[in-house]
Amino acid sequence: MTCFLVRDLLPLYLEDDCKSETEHVIEEHLKTCSSCREMYDMMSEPFLLEGGQAVEEAFLPEEEMRFKQRYYGLLIVKAACWFGAAVAVMLIIKLLI
Repeated sequence: MTCFLVRDLLPLYLEDDCKSETEHVIEEHLKTCSSCREMYDMMSEPFLLEGGQAVEEAFLPEEEMRFKQRYYGLLIVKAACWFGAAVAVMLIIKLLI
């Protein structure tokens, strides 16, 4: 397999999204090709931000929690409004009958 193809498949290989045959071919190529092995090592390391913070740490649980609270809070408010409107319509229909 050429270096071009291996480098193109490396992201899939790192995410375990390749078939076992493809993984085997990539592993064999990485054993013999130092430049592709260097690319693999570089891609498998965590990416550091300017403050020395890893990308995984960039999305803090607090921020995720605030996002979920806002999203689900709005969802609950919308559901309550629709429920209230439905109850009001049913009461009006009941009064008219």
